[in-house]
Amino acid sequence: MRGERAGVLISGFFGFNNLGDEAVLAGMVQSLRPRLPGVPLIVLSGDPAATRAVHGVEAIDRLDARSILRAMRRARLFLSGGGSLLQDATSVRSALYYLGLLWIAAALVPRTMIYASGIGPLRRAPVRALAGRLIARLDAVSVRDADSATLVRALAPRATPVLAADPAVLLLAAAPQRADELLAPLGLAGQPLLGVAVRPWGNNAFAEPLGRALRDAAERLGARVVALPFHPVLDLPLSRALAASSGGDVIEQPLDPGDALALIGRMRVLVGLRLHALLFAAIAGTPPVGLAYDPKVASLMRELGVGEALPLDAGAEESVSAIERAWSSGGVLRTTLAAVREELRGRAAGAAELAAGLYAG
Repeated sequence: MRGERAGVLISGFFGFNNLGDEAVLAGMVQSLRPRLPGVPLIVLSGDPAATRAVHGVEAIDRLDARSILRAMRRARLFLSGGGSLLQDATSVRSALYYLGLLWIAAALVPRTMIYASGIGPLRRAPVRALAGRLIARLDAVSVRDADSATLVRALAPRATPVLAADPAVLLLAAAPQRADELLAPLGLAGQPLLGVAVRPWGNNAFAEPLGRALRDAAERLGARVVALPFHPVLDLPLSRALAASSGGDVIEQPLDPGDALALIGRMRVLVGLRLHALLFAAIAGTPPVGLAYDPKVASLMRELGVGEALPLDAGAEESVSAIERAWSSGGVLRTTLAAVREELRGRAAGAAELAAGLYAG
């Protein structure tokens, strides 16, 4: 029966107009297709029509239990892929959704794999225990960072996590003139830019000192602040508030990953809470300044080798100092980022090779 199956079923936080997660899916599709030519890629999505249109894949509703079960009985490989799916910081419900999919897939699909994911934090003992039992049942586990690998080994001592990288690192920027098109209506083409990409977190107490820091840094550096909402439905109100308090502007137009990469490539520094905004900065060669609302941000900044992330409650002057250091060290940091980028791309390709080998095996 196994030989009759065809297809890769991909689970993740897709179809919610979140730029980072759409970049993850784009990177997965881009790297899997040449390795699995002709194999259907089936994606669980919050908006199947949009996912089909944007990524050229099959897509089904991520909450349609019957369709999911049919897809699992059809597929040869299940990928729980990209982003921070197995974590309970956002909500226990989210962690249980993805663990539940893995549990069913382990019973119904011949091969199962965690694909270049961030694992954790997992703070609740029952969730940790369930995750450990599930991970031990999978055919392969690849993670995007060393901290996730350490957690996997703690949860499932017999598991052998493979260090991969976020699939988004494989994407390419849009043409430079596209960035000009997006900046021109704001009168920003050709100006030195200080980027910021934030998300709501807690009571947003970080926003007031961050706004002051952006304003002061921009004045000292002769720059203009530009806010990029990566998940507009959540990020746009806070992005507008930060732009107002810093005397900056907001890119209101929805972006695709290539557009965002081109824009970030025009910035001298990118300040970010959003993990994928910081990762995009690394891909584009723009020095990032991370604000560690979550351990994954601190982990990424260490991996990039461009300095420690700031605590989320950093004062305005501490943030200004970090921005000025990144600005003045741009040449050195860009060289560092170029080397790290090539390493990450090699690791990201390795996850696709592992998945293709499982499918063929």
